[in-house]
Amino acid sequence: MKDKRILTLFLTIFIDLLGFGVVIPILPNLAKSLASGSALPFNPDVAVGVVVGSFSIIQFLFAPIFGSLSDRIGRRPILLFSILFNIVGYILFGLSSSFVFLLLARVVSGFGSANIAAAQAYIADITPPQDRAKRMGIIGAAFGLGFVFGPPIGGWLYHAGGENGLRWVGFFTAALCGLNFILAWFMLPESLESKSVHKRKVSDTFKGLVTVWRLDVIGELFLINFIYIAAFSMMYGSSSVLWKEKYLLTPAGIGNIFGFIGICGAIVQGGLIGVFTKRVGVRRMLLWGCPAIAMGLMIIPLPEVGNTFYVVQAISIVLLSLGNGMMMPAINSLVSRNTPPQSQGRMLGLLQSTSSLARAFGPFIAMVLYHQFVSLPYLVGGGLMLVAFFFSLLLSKKLRVSDPDPVPNPSKE
Repeated sequence: MKDKRILTLFLTIFIDLLGFGVVIPILPNLAKSLASGSALPFNPDVAVGVVVGSFSIIQFLFAPIFGSLSDRIGRRPILLFSILFNIVGYILFGLSSSFVFLLLARVVSGFGSANIAAAQAYIADITPPQDRAKRMGIIGAAFGLGFVFGPPIGGWLYHAGGENGLRWVGFFTAALCGLNFILAWFMLPESLESKSVHKRKVSDTFKGLVTVWRLDVIGELFLINFIYIAAFSMMYGSSSVLWKEKYLLTPAGIGNIFGFIGICGAIVQGGLIGVFTKRVGVRRMLLWGCPAIAMGLMIIPLPEVGNTFYVVQAISIVLLSLGNGMMMPAINSLVSRNTPPQSQGRMLGLLQSTSSLARAFGPFIAMVLYHQFVSLPYLVGGGLMLVAFFFSLLLSKKLRVSDPDPVPNPSKE
């Protein structure tokens, strides 16, 4: 990374997502356990979807606002404030002793998730359009590395802490976010040169989405993104419960599986995105990602308990990593290409808001389906990706004419 700002931004996102990854192997089963001892109007399986989805509902409501605010006051303040929200959220997570308290912790952390939209806008500020897909992959690589180290660390801390395992996880994660704040404060300068004067309200989130979804190309990209994220999050929202209840995995074992997901994701998004972008192009990346994710989802619940479980999960993870590694930067890049420079933060914030809404619905729907039959979330998720593939085919015909894939210039490589 020749640009020090990109390196610093990568480290900032990585530390933040490392903290997020730490809670992944613990949160769903913790939510189900706390819900089982509470008088709630829904069953414990659905309670898992509520807790996991609450984080994303807050993202949905406020990510576009923070994205637009970053257009007006700059990227740096938004990044710093979002990290502070994460510190508070993870402290509350470590102190959670009831379902309601755990829900509150995830809501607060949801406010801190605005940094991804600001980070995407930051990259768009300092990157030429033809290089954005590759650099957007940096965010995916940070996600991947956060999953490489975060879930195994979380599973180990929860086990090593014994009765205080939850506090170990929460306070460790809050400390990571504190380190993140220091890093961003001293090493991340402002990237926005021309600031907008437009102010946004909470209601503008809904108005903006209605407007965006009517736009040619952009609206279709938002629809494909919604389906893709919803299907993918159905796996994340239910797999920890499946692996514990059907395959008897411990939090440490679940953390190790998510760690392997992170390794594959980091390899694909950090090392192969540049190759895919130059040799394949973002249009084909979008097309090829859909069936890869569909197949990866559908085979997750197929094996019985035994050695075949790990083989099938490994195949599934590779397919999911390839599909996700192609689709996420392709969608981000195509949205960015079709958006004026002064609206990058707002549009990417709206895209993240759409993703957040999908992540809220995905786990909730997954756990409703899981309560009926444990394999349903993965079969339905795979079916949704085939629908996304159909829409991608229709969009591909437009992109081939109006926004062809760039031909790389060897002299600039």
